[in-house]
Amino acid sequence: MGKMSTKISKVREIPRSPAKPMGEVGRSGIELSIIIVDYKSTDFVIKLISDLSKHLLTVRFEVIVVDNDSKSSAAGKIKKAHHNLKNLKIIKAKKNLGFGAGNNLGVKEASGEYLLFLNPDVKVVDDSIVKMLDFLVKHTEIGALTCLLYQPAGAEPACRTDRASAGRRDAKNFQRHFFGRFQTLLTVLLRRQAGKIPIIHDEFFYCDMVTGAVMMIKSEIFQRLGGFDENFFMYIEDEDLCRRLVKADYKNAVLTSARLIHYEGQSSTSLEKKKYYYKSQDYYWQKHYGNFQTAIMKALRYPYILWQKMK
Repeated sequence: MGKMSTKISKVREIPRSPAKPMGEVGRSGIELSIIIVDYKSTDFVIKLISDLSKHLLTVRFEVIVVDNDSKSSAAGKIKKAHHNLKNLKIIKAKKNLGFGAGNNLGVKEASGEYLLFLNPDVKVVDDSIVKMLDFLVKHTEIGALTCLLYQPAGAEPACRTDRASAGRRDAKNFQRHFFGRFQTLLTVLLRRQAGKIPIIHDEFFYCDMVTGAVMMIKSEIFQRLGGFDENFFMYIEDEDLCRRLVKADYKNAVLTSARLIHYEGQSSTSLEKKKYYYKSQDYYWQKHYGNFQTAIMKALRYPYILWQKMK
């Protein structure tokens, strides 16, 4: 991990251009670049690409797969399974770059006006991605867009929302990370009951951050912000990007008419998850809150870590 800065650098506001009609795309003719980072999830990737080919019939898209497992034969398997798909690019990373850096590598090969970051363990069941693209093209105030995500047994949060002031949001930051990244969404989106799907009447709603498991963003905006911060190997890089989008006067949103299924946590063990999560958490606190608040948060978190180890 690189050297941590104790200051929050100013984010330059990104000039906005009017939304273009769906037909007006770059010289490549590609409207949407779909980027998938594969780490020991090749079977999921193959199925996901099949879903995309089936449900994105009205969109000119390309699929870019970043193989983060240098010792695997994933590239050959994917090419064999989808040899007829013309707009398929597979990038072989020299090592496991992590989520943020892996996606950034994929963006370097992307030619679409819009980007869609997809976890391998996402299932596309209808035209929800088309709905997301149509919506984002029309709503230039939105930086990052996601949809409702569902696990096979019910709903899961795709966004964390808080209508409080920025000061109150900062004060609640530890609470959110301590109890889980998306807990505050429960009162707004889930009211989670086993096996029940939440009823949502609004077409969309704004929120502080959206999950990187399904994140759509205009390529120009993503690249001007510098992409994902590669100091996050895994976890919280999506929250960091969304925070920078808000500072650049963009909004993040969930399109409730679009829904995907997410089989979460297929490519890493529980111990790996905790290790990477706490490391990313430390860096996020350091980056956005400085030494003093980070020290307090880490001290408050320590009993929780001990409790987890004793379980």
